Amino acid sequence: MAVLILNYGRCSHGRCLFCGYGRLSGRDPEGLKGHLDDFFSKLEDDEIKVFGSGSFLDERQIPQEARDRFIAKCEKAGVKNVTIESRPEFITTEALAPFAGLELTVAMGLESADDELLKKLDKGYTSGEFAQAAKTVHEAGAKVRTYLLVNPPYAGDIKASLSQSVEYALAHSDSLVLINLLPHSKAPLMKLWVEGRWSFLSRERFAELVSPWSKDPRVETDDETFRFIPAFDDSMKDDLKGVGEWYLTHPHFEVWQDYLLRWYSPPEGKVLILLPCAYKKPYSDSRTHKGIIGKIRAAGRGAFHEVMLSNAGVIPREFEASYPFADYDWNERQETKAVKARYVEVTCERLAAYLSAHKKYYLRVVCFLKHDSESYEAAKKACEGLGIELVNLLKEETYKSLADDKSPLQSDAALADLEEGLRWCLQSST
Repeated sequence: MAVLILNYGRCSHGRCLFCGYGRLSGRDPEGLKGHLDDFFSKLEDDEIKVFGSGSFLDERQIPQEARDRFIAKCEKAGVKNVTIESRPEFITTEALAPFAGLELTVAMGLESADDELLKKLDKGYTSGEFAQAAKTVHEAGAKVRTYLLVNPPYAGDIKASLSQSVEYALAHSDSLVLINLLPHSKAPLMKLWVEGRWSFLSRERFAELVSPWSKDPRVETDDETFRFIPAFDDSMKDDLKGVGEWYLTHPHFEVWQDYLLRWYSPPEGKVLILLPCAYKKPYSDSRTHKGIIGKIRAAGRGAFHEVMLSNAGVIPREFEASYPFADYDWNERQETKAVKARYVEVTCERLAAYLSAHKKYYLRVVCFLKHDSESYEAAKKACEGLGIELVNLLKEETYKSLADDKSPLQSDAALADLEEGLRWCLQSST
């Protein structure tokens, strides 16, 4: 099966609460001719699925001339099966007629069979209008493919809501796709997640909810419709420069920690090394981290997973350049005794949760942290609570000898400890 992605025009509705792609404007439809020519010049399949974040049958998004060219090229290339997407209002007998020579499937996003819920989602049509469009598709000799959201906001009992929607959709469809709704940066849904009014499903919870239909050949599942990491539109980004509770448990930090616990999977079979944060962002550009990375690279960087501890949370190296981790500042000189205690409490909780979720992926847990730092105190408490051995690769006697050093982790002595400790990790971890 070949996939044709047409990033042209814009969805005529573009207001669905959960949809980010429909809010984006694609390229000028005048470029479709060259795009189609290039696609068909490389085609080796007799089945095509067309995706376009909108409606293939919408004249304003995909002009009739482009649709006719697509159909002609399908027939010339010997394509037998074609799947397109459309909103119900564009599905007419006249619009479907040119596809008569192909085995056509029209996909529609019903999302839910609950009309009150569809209003809240700002879907722009009712279940009855969907059913009428499905009838038109079937009368044209084509098939209907329906998308349903397993976890839409405002659904209440999502298990009962899903069951009702699947029953309704199957009465009007030839196939279904059950979708794990994920937050797109351009969709209002992202704000609901940040505000704690909705959340995505873990893969495990999603699998549990869709399991009643696992043996139904008409029903497919999709637990990740796009590569999901928390992404914030510029309009949502906040000023994160400060010290105190707001800058410790900011909602943008919290949703990232939620993501790391319930969606993220660390690399497997590595040594977890906990590292300090740095004022310069991303951390790897700081002098401290350049020294650390140099030693880890020399030892064999692929054997280690670098994770930083900061007021922003538990931060795997691969996300250090992402907002909000590259956009906050926490001035340690402004910390009070109460703030430090709260930092230890929150960091301990976050790290304990992270390790509880992911300790199975790691061979062992080590750190390279100042012995009198709040991050080290939090790490020790988290590991002790879980019965996990934590080894600080910075020797205590070395650290004491560096008491007058303003940047002890940058010192030759500290980095020599790190080098020795990394070798020990490789020798002792199996």
